[in-house]
Amino acid sequence: MCVMCSFMHRVDLSMTIVAMNPENNSSDYRREMAEHIPVFRWPLPTRSALLSSFFVGDLLTNVPGALMAHRFQKKTLLAWTTAASSVLATISPPVVIQFGVPALMAIRFVQGTCAGFLFPIIHDVMVQWSPPDERCRLAGFTFVGIPFGTMITLYVAGVLCEGPLGWTTVYYLAGGVGLVWTVAWLLLGGDKLSEHRFIGQPERDYIEASLRDTVSHDNDTKVSDIPWKSIFTSLPFWATSVVHTGHNFGFWLMLIEMPTYIHEVLEFDLEDDGMLSAAPYVAMTLLHFPVSYVADSMNKRQMTTITTSRKVWNTVGLWGSSAGLIALGYAEDRILTIVLYVFTVTILCASNSGFKINHLDLSPNYAGLLIGLTNTFASGAGLLAPLYVGYVITDQTSVVQWRTVFISGAVVMFASNLFFVVYGSAKTQAWNSLNNDKPNMDKTKQEIEIF
Repeated sequence: MCVMCSFMHRVDLSMTIVAMNPENNSSDYRREMAEHIPVFRWPLPTRSALLSSFFVGDLLTNVPGALMAHRFQKKTLLAWTTAASSVLATISPPVVIQFGVPALMAIRFVQGTCAGFLFPIIHDVMVQWSPPDERCRLAGFTFVGIPFGTMITLYVAGVLCEGPLGWTTVYYLAGGVGLVWTVAWLLLGGDKLSEHRFIGQPERDYIEASLRDTVSHDNDTKVSDIPWKSIFTSLPFWATSVVHTGHNFGFWLMLIEMPTYIHEVLEFDLEDDGMLSAAPYVAMTLLHFPVSYVADSMNKRQMTTITTSRKVWNTVGLWGSSAGLIALGYAEDRILTIVLYVFTVTILCASNSGFKINHLDLSPNYAGLLIGLTNTFASGAGLLAPLYVGYVITDQTSVVQWRTVFISGAVVMFASNLFFVVYGSAKTQAWNSLNNDKPNMDKTKQEIEIF
């Protein structure tokens, strides 16, 4: 649910920016709204900068967020950052109406800094709660918040933007949901098994036994104790970083820009735009759980090594999506275009059983830090995606220019996954030990696969 809230805050501008900037020849947006709900005429570079500002903040706080999560109570950090982002979403409409683009850009930047804490904290919590042979399912259950939050925001935004209060209500909804989640999390959440009030003793014993050889519960690790050199000279770490970056470039390219493509090129009205933009995320939400279950079942039965499993699922996701993007660039029929769009986004959910949990494989003790590092690079890709589109697209109705954008995304995802296939690994790295002088962490155990 926390991931869902975060993605509602990430995505709300992608849809509302279309309603906030209706084209002069647009017949679907209610012109009379301008009398009581302001609309704007921001140029395309300004819109691209606004869409990118979130990722600037996200990029800056991933690593600090990971370090803070390693030292302080994760429950409190997650609550405060989600609450802050929710409040900012709620005040966005009056602020942008009163103070304009610079103020909205500042809000998006601060929301991005809050979002930078999300995945490092979640990975640190997941590693404390997930038996290795159930890790894909837990990841699927957690990461389903990405398409679910996206789906809700895109679909509801399309409806609300056509309603009596227009685009402003989208921000009130996103902020309100986040604040409700914060209260529930403070009442029910917990960092560790030992801190949760409702877990049964048999379940706690089972999880702790499964993690005994790889996970430490030491929260006193100093920054100087972290094996920075070993991490940055680890080829599997860089393989995960590269594929994470390539995935995010393609994912955010589609998520941020497809509402504009559907509205301007395919010429659907705003309500249909929201529904069609949300369609692939409905399919992705439904496919998350079967994919995660099949991946875990294959791992339990030892049908392949964990490394092979991660690479296979990652390849299905990224190369499948690459093929879809290329086809999307050449599709001429509107219905075929929507079908290809749904396929291209949906198939990416296979990567949840690939690189997205590879951080937990490489180092359970530093999983939060690893996701903080790789997500820093990946956030840079998310920042560049809308800026790149703003550079390429000078005419939003040009099919040829959009084709260039789609093919570029396909090439980036294909190449990044190829690097992961060649150099990636799911083996626990030797530097996973929090203290290499401790005799109880046998080197052989460090280098075997977790599962």
